[in-house]
Amino acid sequence: MRVLLACLIIGFAACGGDGLDISTSASNVCSEVAKVACHNLYQCCSEGEIERFLNVSDPRTEPQCQEDVRRQCERSIVRFDAAIDGKRVRFDSSTMNHCLEALVAPSDTCATVDSVLPWTEACMNNAWVGLVADGSQCFAGFECASGDSVCASSQTCTPKPTAGQPCGALGCASGSFCQAGMCRAQLGEGQQCASQIQCLNGLFCDFTAAAPVCAAVHDGGLPCTSNNACKSNQCIPGTCSGSTQSCFTNGNCASRCANNNNTCFQDRDCAPGQCSLTATACTIPTDCIGAGNTCVFPVRCNPGTCVGTPVCSEPQVVADYCQAALNDLPVP
Repeated sequence: MRVLLACLIIGFAACGGDGLDISTSASNVCSEVAKVACHNLYQCCSEGEIERFLNVSDPRTEPQCQEDVRRQCERSIVRFDAAIDGKRVRFDSSTMNHCLEALVAPSDTCATVDSVLPWTEACMNNAWVGLVADGSQCFAGFECASGDSVCASSQTCTPKPTAGQPCGALGCASGSFCQAGMCRAQLGEGQQCASQIQCLNGLFCDFTAAAPVCAAVHDGGLPCTSNNACKSNQCIPGTCSGSTQSCFTNGNCASRCANNNNTCFQDRDCAPGQCSLTATACTIPTDCIGAGNTCVFPVRCNPGTCVGTPVCSEPQVVADYCQAALNDLPVP
């Protein structure tokens, strides 16, 4: 009923049609963001979800929704507007249009299953583009022209340190990481690593190798030993024998007693031993005195085993236009 009322007020073309006419500029971007947000809300969401998103406790029409969202958006971008006025930032209409178009819920569709969210690539770039060169005055990091620069405490755009330079408070430039106070170049495939952050994008630190190395992430269906090993970031695990614990390797599973499946570290944890020649109780080899007299344990502590072959899942996400798309609206 509520959606029908909104459609009557603003016209059927904007309700569940073939898409919205989006044309942004620095002066109307919040109106266009509100148009997309409220279109998705009224096409896909329940009344309770709409009110929670708008943070209200009473019904709103779609035009009222657009006014609420526009005002919230305008408050959130006031710093960007000031930077545009000061010629420190420019607004890229094409980037914003492309992103908003990808976020609009298609006609009669509120959720789809795909390998990647439809708007991920379209919204990967910021529509507010910094214009301040390194060494020039800035008031915020987004004003710097280089993606590897920050607005330092001196209020100047300053490059992040690169490999061979101290990390400091700025962190390190892309393609490098901070270790022991120094920026170091990230490692390529086949190079030895000690942590995930040391490897370049698209690689993971493979700790199953005798000497851990950076390796290419795996496609769906290929064996894996961690989530980091998969392009989908999801390794479907096996199960430890004798338990319901998930595992990627045998090393993830505790050893268990052969007689009762209790966890153990050594055979003596499962049952007392007996000296082979004197038949006296023992717990360690030195309890049995004399040549050939050894401590024998009747129950073995079996090493844990990971049952099944962990494999990478195929990339799969639910694109929920009522929730996920709204959360990813490109408002700074």
